[in-house]
Amino acid sequence: MSFKKSRGFTLLELLVVVTLLSIVFSIVGLTFVNNIRGIRDIQTEINSQVKNLSLLNILSKQLFARYNKLNENIIIERDRISFYTYYPVFFEGAVRAEYIFEPHENNKVRVIYEESPYVDGKLGVEGVKKQFIGIFEKVALEPLLEDRWLENYRGKNFPIIYRLILDDSTYYITIRRRIEK
Repeated sequence: MSFKKSRGFTLLELLVVVTLLSIVFSIVGLTFVNNIRGIRDIQTEINSQVKNLSLLNILSKQLFARYNKLNENIIIERDRISFYTYYPVFFEGAVRAEYIFEPHENNKVRVIYEESPYVDGKLGVEGVKKQFIGIFEKVALEPLLEDRWLENYRGKNFPIIYRLILDDSTYYITIRRRIEK
């Protein structure tokens, strides 16, 4: 009987190939996981900016369409903004709009929007329709009066310049004055 001499892979060659393949797959897997994390971080940042710009947009439109006929038309405090506007979210006509800033876990702020359908002369009371706006690191609306940014403001007249602070971003809202006849 004759044995044919066949050439196969040695154990050492197989171990080298398996080691190289495991290194290549580890690098590919790590790159894939890092790409997924990067995409998740970008998506989180995009969602945050969309949330900020949505609040900025609606607040700007509501302040621009202000209702300026009562003795106290706007209240700005650390925990709320309340004012009358002709730019409603839920109802038609002039409404009382209120943004409530509630403490949330980890020193964050939960923002709720409330709207009452009738001009009732009572800013700061319970609203009729409510909508959750979002959770922010920091929220503040500060009007500019006499070259000072104010944390609190109550008055008949709406200020024309506001600074809106949302998380790490600062936005400015400028309202042009209407000529009252």
